[in-house]
Amino acid sequence: MFLSHRTRVLLSILMPFDIYNDSAQQALIVLKQRFLYDEIEAEVDHCFDLFVSKLCDTVFTYYKSWAASELLDPSFLFASDNGDKFSIQPMRFTALLKMTRVKLLGRTINLRSLITERMNKVFRENLEFLFDRFESQDLCAIVELEKLVDILKHAHCLLSTDLSIDSFSLMMSEMQENISLVSFSSRLASQIWSEMQNDFLPNFILCNTTQRFIRSSKVPHVPVQKPSVPYAKPNFYCGTQELNLAHQSFARLHSGFFGVPHMFSIVKLLGSRSLPWLIRALLDHISNKLTTLEPMITGLQESLPKSIGLLPFDGGVTGCMRLVKEHLNWGTKSELKSEVLRGIKEIGSVLYWMGLLDIVLREVDTWHFMQTAPWLGLLPSADGQVLHSQDGGDSPIVSLFKSVTAAILSKPGCPNPTSFNTLSKQAEAADLLYKANMNTGSVLEYALAFTSAALDKYCSKWSAIPKTGFVDITTSKDFYRIYSGLQIGYLEESEQVSSGNRELLGDSVAWGGCTIIYLLGQQIHFELFDFSHQVLNVAEVETVSSVQSPRNPQFSQGWEVLIESMKKARRLNNHVFSMLKARCPLEDKTACAIKQSGAPLHRIKFENTISAFETLPQKGA
Repeated sequence: MFLSHRTRVLLSILMPFDIYNDSAQQALIVLKQRFLYDEIEAEVDHCFDLFVSKLCDTVFTYYKSWAASELLDPSFLFASDNGDKFSIQPMRFTALLKMTRVKLLGRTINLRSLITERMNKVFRENLEFLFDRFESQDLCAIVELEKLVDILKHAHCLLSTDLSIDSFSLMMSEMQENISLVSFSSRLASQIWSEMQNDFLPNFILCNTTQRFIRSSKVPHVPVQKPSVPYAKPNFYCGTQELNLAHQSFARLHSGFFGVPHMFSIVKLLGSRSLPWLIRALLDHISNKLTTLEPMITGLQESLPKSIGLLPFDGGVTGCMRLVKEHLNWGTKSELKSEVLRGIKEIGSVLYWMGLLDIVLREVDTWHFMQTAPWLGLLPSADGQVLHSQDGGDSPIVSLFKSVTAAILSKPGCPNPTSFNTLSKQAEAADLLYKANMNTGSVLEYALAFTSAALDKYCSKWSAIPKTGFVDITTSKDFYRIYSGLQIGYLEESEQVSSGNRELLGDSVAWGGCTIIYLLGQQIHFELFDFSHQVLNVAEVETVSSVQSPRNPQFSQGWEVLIESMKKARRLNNHVFSMLKARCPLEDKTACAIKQSGAPLHRIKFENTISAFETLPQKGA
């Protein structure tokens, strides 16, 4: 059989140590020089340590490069002009890895045991480096971390066929410091939470259209100090420089935003053990943020005038905006307004983050269902419900193991019948366990229910019951009135050249504010009395009047940009409300219809809808 030059060298790599054996024998037996033997022994120990270290480094690099090459995207290799440089030439380490008796100066050394011990250490050091590298970057690097961990795990799988090393799950648990049965957190979960609390929530903004969070281009409100990126050899990444560059090109595609791919990485890396801890930490953050906002909103409520009526139509858009500025006399509380908006934005970011997590978990659960359903005898019905194909009988996996056990026990020469009975019982336990996990809940719905419960203590201050029983138009200081004033304020400021409110807040403000309004039962009030909505009504009337009377230009000239921003904000608010109705339907509310003059009509019932497409943005709206 033809062997390459590199393979022949590997098979004879231990031959130089025979020279040391002969030299030691010559020093003791022929020359009878003990000090010379001691020198040879010291040099042999040093050389053998270097040999084992270099050999382990070569083996680790080879298997790491092999794994990285196999996990490289095939479409990338197909489009590459020189895809051969990413292929790995095969090397035969099997003979070396099986050596258990190496004679050296009269001693017998277990080379396989030494390599195994060194490999266990190298894999743990590599995991430690990957976590240190992630901790020196922002949350967007979670995709790169998952990719590098997958490469390391695949290299571990390839090497495990020739070497008995520790399981990869054990190494991961040790490096994440969650070996204990009562430890539900982990090093990675704690780092993700710390990153979200210190950097992601304050400095990232949401783009609702792309479903992505991006870093604000403005100066970050919260400066973040992180350790420097640790240095490591190329084999701690992907093995070779070419493979490192190839995989880094994929990592850069996900380094500028946070979205669904990053959420998949978080779910995969944390698993079902640490993910609930992170969810609870985020929910507690919402509760703490509401507690922080309560005195600030009270300060804004105290600054409102005693009476705020509906905006008149006779003054046009200019008159409406002037009247709004007179009503919202928050000029001395600009810093307080900014703090409230940032707090609402963080609440909205957490809720939207939960929505992305819910999307990913539903997809993962669907994938698990497709894998386990045939064994459990489950069938999806036309209405989306899960049906049992056995009509009360055993599932296919239980029937299979019972029939196998019965067939084996029927033979007289069965060596150990107890083990087969135990196997059948374990199949029944697995059947019950997997069926119990079929009906998983929604993370987003749980987060909304938690937020609703956290808002209960502020209902008396943020959602006062009208004394007359009718909707309070002029004297209301409920949360929807505060948010309406904040919204029209930052919309106007965001259109100024020197302002960057939109780049500092993004679309998370709408998700946070509209969620609080919806859970407080103030959606109808907000849609009726929102300042931006009233201004849009006035602008619409002016537009119709200008078409009918072209000789009399109306007052909306100069407000086109602001009006367009108000339309976008209204479409976004309607979208958020429709999604909230679909995911967290409230009980039907009985409210009053109000005339433009303020006179109440008879009570009517506003029914909730479960359709998420009720208020999709229309073209030209």
